[in-house]
Amino acid sequence: MLLAGMMMTSLAACGGSAAATTAAAAESKAESKAETAAEAAESKSEETKAADAGSASLPDASGDPQVTFQVTNTHAGAQIQDKTMDMLIELADKYSGGTIKGTKIEAGSLGGEREETEMIQLGTLECGLISDMGIDSAIGGLGWAWLPYMLTDYDQVDQYYINGWIGEELTKQMAAQGIVRVAATENAFRECGNVKKAIKSMDDINGMKIRVPETQAVQDFYTAIGAIPAAIATSETLAALEQGTVDGVDNSISNMDSMGVMERLKYITIMNYMYSGASIVTSEDFWNGMTEAQQACFRQAATEAGAYMRKEMRAATDKILEEGQKNGSFEVFEVEKGSDFYNALKEKAVALWDSYSKQYDASIIEKIKKDFSV
Repeated sequence: MLLAGMMMTSLAACGGSAAATTAAAAESKAESKAETAAEAAESKSEETKAADAGSASLPDASGDPQVTFQVTNTHAGAQIQDKTMDMLIELADKYSGGTIKGTKIEAGSLGGEREETEMIQLGTLECGLISDMGIDSAIGGLGWAWLPYMLTDYDQVDQYYINGWIGEELTKQMAAQGIVRVAATENAFRECGNVKKAIKSMDDINGMKIRVPETQAVQDFYTAIGAIPAAIATSETLAALEQGTVDGVDNSISNMDSMGVMERLKYITIMNYMYSGASIVTSEDFWNGMTEAQQACFRQAATEAGAYMRKEMRAATDKILEEGQKNGSFEVFEVEKGSDFYNALKEKAVALWDSYSKQYDASIIEKIKKDFSV
């Protein structure tokens, strides 16, 4: 996490011209440092700024009754998710003065994200790192938040999903289903990799068989652009690719890597057509069992852990792509905003949005069209 501070130096001039010159030089140097620090501070996301400031002003929870929680996720062997859980446990303990104690449950040992979400609702699991799509598979109604070509870069993600109205609305809708959304983490943008050819136009992807999840919006998008979506479980994706059942795979780059398919893919198309968010969530019973001071400490811990995970997920994506291109494992083609291919993809995607107005709150769909259709 970036740390930046503002430095103010006050110098009183005394003595002759040499002293004045020294003072002026020192003042100039201080101003330069202050400007550099200010620029660094401005580069932070609002949530990261809140993390820096929040930990310094937390209420004292050291005298509160001790509470315990267990936390898990479904990504067995995923180092970033595992470190995020460690960080949550460590910071919750630190900020609460030792009154919030957490332990990890082995990733994937409780089933899939649907099962974990249902356990959160029932109160049999206190905390989880769960994708928002995974939560949606259990409670429904959230799919409006990842319509194809709604968000297409991380500036938009940070503004609207992490720190803006999309995240706020998701928090409300999860709360209505007995889930406390404490902080945002991340799964990253969904991309497309294949073994046949570089996808640089609508003609290139036409008729290509692509492995997709059971998420309806993903299937609808690939159908709309002329591909043939095939809903295949994550655990069966590598075999499907090796056996020729599919030509390509849809997922985030880091997930493709952890699935073992990046080694098989020859062409990666960076479309950024759908952002997949994730959250640190808790059960109502666990959340309501904490004092207000403990809740503030836990939220701060989750906020910082979430910021860490987002930073690491984005860095991991860049590293995987860079190393793969360097060693010749695959080619990467990025669809540039404003290009004919980009415009054609977005036109097909936006045409789908109206079809979702009956599934979701019509006012939300109208807001999406207003904010993201151009």
